[in-house]
Amino acid sequence: MLVFSLTACPGQTQEQLRFGADADYFVGLKLLEQKNEKEARLKFNHCIKKGTFYCARKSAQALCTFGNLQEKNEAALALVQQYNDDESLLIAARQLYSTNEMNHVLELTKDLDFASPNANAELAKLRLETMKAQKDVSENSMVLYRWARSYEDCVYKWFTSCPTTREHYQFYRDTYEHPDFDAEEVTYTPRQFAINYRIELYKRNYTYGFQNAPKIFAFFEEKELEPNAMLASDTGKACLYGSMNFAANAAQFKKLAQQYAGTPTEYYFWFYAGRLYDKAGVYFSQSKNCFEQAMLCAQTPDQKDNALWYLLNTSLNFSVDTIIDSIEKYAHEWNNAEYFEDFFESLISSLLASGRWDTFRQIYTQTDGFASDDTVAQYAYIYGRLAQEGYAQGTPADIEAAFRRACRSGSSVYYKVLSAYQLGLTGDELEAVLCSPYAQNEPKIDQAACNLLEGYVAFGFPKLIYPSWLALCDKGIPEETCFYLSDFLAKCSEPENDFATQALRIAARGQKMACRQLKKEEIKQIYPTHYAEFVETSCKKYDIKESVIYALIRSESFFDADVTSTAGAVGLTQLMEFTGSDIAQRLRLKEYSLTDPKTNILFGTYYLTELVRRCDGSLLQGFFSYNAGITRVRRWLKSSMIEFGKKSTMPLDLYLETVPYTETREYGRKLIAATAMYEWLNSDEPAAFANIIETLIE
Repeated sequence: MLVFSLTACPGQTQEQLRFGADADYFVGLKLLEQKNEKEARLKFNHCIKKGTFYCARKSAQALCTFGNLQEKNEAALALVQQYNDDESLLIAARQLYSTNEMNHVLELTKDLDFASPNANAELAKLRLETMKAQKDVSENSMVLYRWARSYEDCVYKWFTSCPTTREHYQFYRDTYEHPDFDAEEVTYTPRQFAINYRIELYKRNYTYGFQNAPKIFAFFEEKELEPNAMLASDTGKACLYGSMNFAANAAQFKKLAQQYAGTPTEYYFWFYAGRLYDKAGVYFSQSKNCFEQAMLCAQTPDQKDNALWYLLNTSLNFSVDTIIDSIEKYAHEWNNAEYFEDFFESLISSLLASGRWDTFRQIYTQTDGFASDDTVAQYAYIYGRLAQEGYAQGTPADIEAAFRRACRSGSSVYYKVLSAYQLGLTGDELEAVLCSPYAQNEPKIDQAACNLLEGYVAFGFPKLIYPSWLALCDKGIPEETCFYLSDFLAKCSEPENDFATQALRIAARGQKMACRQLKKEEIKQIYPTHYAEFVETSCKKYDIKESVIYALIRSESFFDADVTSTAGAVGLTQLMEFTGSDIAQRLRLKEYSLTDPKTNILFGTYYLTELVRRCDGSLLQGFFSYNAGITRVRRWLKSSMIEFGKKSTMPLDLYLETVPYTETREYGRKLIAATAMYEWLNSDEPAAFANIIETLIE
């Protein structure tokens, strides 16, 4: 935490001494709360002159929010004069646009690059709306002509150079004057058609996209439109999802890739040719070749990784040897190892189904240093367990080495926890593994950003912490600051706010940033025990460990009592309304609310314990049933036992790896890891950690 060393002045608080000139920003916020705008203005202006970057910029931004219109506008202009970044430009442009200061908006945004894929969408929309307004009021024909040319150029660049956003759609719908493309006879320019085409693809109108893709190709061919990467990508999506003639479409895209070699479209034509050949089902060599060509002409590391990801996933449809050869050939070429974690996740089921037990060792040793730590740990652990059970070849030393490697996973607590259990670790050695650092390199710390965030704590502004942290978390916020913010927010949490969830998210990020051994108290912030009274009462009533229910709540809702999923699941334990209704009938409750924490925890605890009972006391199968339904879980277990040649029982950690749904597998991992961590953190029994894992997986 950043601490200033200053000589004490009469009347200064400890916070003012600690934060120096930055304290004026926080004091100014307090004065604004008290409606003392005059004194607040003085404080903000002093911080602008003397404070560190973020507090000074926040002070300049705050001046745009109060006073008369003239004062707000002057503050907006002063803001961008001193801080010419997108955030400040957007604040100033909003203010000036709201007061009809169109010339100032145009001046502020004159350097905006509409052709940049990273152009701020809202800022671009504001400038175009301003240009449209100026064009509409102009009476000079020559000025009108120039404005119209410039305006149309900017609109076209923005719509065809950037990924389509909500702002694009809003502008097209509310401001942009476009032909009625649904009319039987309509006259349009190639640019107008291209803009409309992108909007239709944004709306996922793939049938329209496929039917009209030839027009886009014709515009390229006739040089009425420059070959455009975004349009090429959209035509690829349209042919992939709007037509079933995959092979013919793939051949056309391959031809287009050769025709437009060296243009921005080449990558996308090769890329979608590969995807279309893959979709056709029997064209592995053609698909592979197209993805390789896409990798060669990729203009960014992300593009290359995307093509390679599809190449590797395409190989999953063929022999295991083909997959292994592809991994060996390309592992050293990818840029972001984490991008390929789901490929390796999918590969596990193929290896298990084909009985390629020893391949797990081959992959974990060959990809160590190339694949992510999580992936290497995953394969190392599975190999160790397969060797333990006699499926894979391996000496006791090989098995121990595999588990030791799995203990050094990145963010995968699950494999770290289970490997520690398999190694029989206890005491300090166990703590060393469970509190081990995630990050390998110490981040460069932005002290000014830390000062802003810690100032919100010191001066008591909990509502401002999380949005500011989200904006700055990639700027170099160390784990100490994250845990400091998290601790404060957790203490401010009440049923009517979401500070508990915010605290947990910040602490979890702090764990991922840590390049040092964490303290047990810091780990407790990542596994909090909110609603302890309700959890304790429900667990006693239904005879289940509190660690299990805390893990359930953490995994389901991150302790957000008001959250509702896209599927309609409600509250802390994420119960569907019909499930809640059924439980209420069984518990003989006529009135209840799933958003009430006490009720939701009671219902969720009852529901989980019933599922565990129906699964012959298996917590893991109960977890799976909570996520996917008990009928599926029973079917999966039978299938898994057949794969492993078991007649009655099998190790549940290996069963987990055979579950056919990625979401359910990951759900089980999260629940096991969190249950084990809660038990380790909150139990005084030395054997509690080993006992709970034994209960979970054996």
